[in-house]
Amino acid sequence: MVPGDLISALQTAYKEYLIPFKSDPYNSNPTVVKTILHIDRVVENIKLLADSLELSENEKHVAEIAAQFHDIGRIWLLLPENAGSEIKDHAEASIEYLKTSPIFSQLDEPTQNIVIQVIRNHNQPELPKKEGEAIVFYTKLLRDADKLDSWRSTTEYITRKGGKPNMAIELTLSDRPMVTPSFSKTIIEGGIPNKSDIVTFSDFLIFQMSWIFEQYIRHLYDSLPKNDSVIEIYRMIRIHIENQI
Repeated sequence: MVPGDLISALQTAYKEYLIPFKSDPYNSNPTVVKTILHIDRVVENIKLLADSLELSENEKHVAEIAAQFHDIGRIWLLLPENAGSEIKDHAEASIEYLKTSPIFSQLDEPTQNIVIQVIRNHNQPELPKKEGEAIVFYTKLLRDADKLDSWRSTTEYITRKGGKPNMAIELTLSDRPMVTPSFSKTIIEGGIPNKSDIVTFSDFLIFQMSWIFEQYIRHLYDSLPKNDSVIEIYRMIRIHIENQI
């Protein structure tokens, strides 16, 4: 069980951890600014999802903890004392942060394990297959909350008027208006592409389209170069959505 006062203590610990990052030299770092905004939005999303699923208070608390700390590793990795760490994956860095948190250690061991495993798996291509039902459930919940904010960020970029940063450059992707044939072939054949297979910004949009959430699909599709592969993928996604409805 996760008592309410422990949730409050974890929220306070999170806010206190961010204090140094709101001053020089970190406050001008795009990674810091985007990570903090993203975490806040994911927490909001997971609360909405939890309410819509009518989860118990304890289940809501577990989901919120996972959302609150799922990406804190992105900031943790920026600290000078962690520069020499062998940990490079932000999810593992988030877990490392939690393992040193005296507040997190006050949670019962089963809850600690759920949160750690959910964070570890939230950015993996596939859901964990060897974990228990609770871990799979919370992982799905966090992945959905996470993707909702990723769609928001991308569609805001696509539909923004006037001057805007080049998202392709930020993602270190090619801005050529094309979809990599091998990448589109993987999706058309029902496979799950890896992030490492993303070469162009159009690949990135296709990758997000493959997550399938209708209200964002059209924005992403309209911004893609039109060819047989793109049209076929979009057709398949639309059919899937209609079948689900």
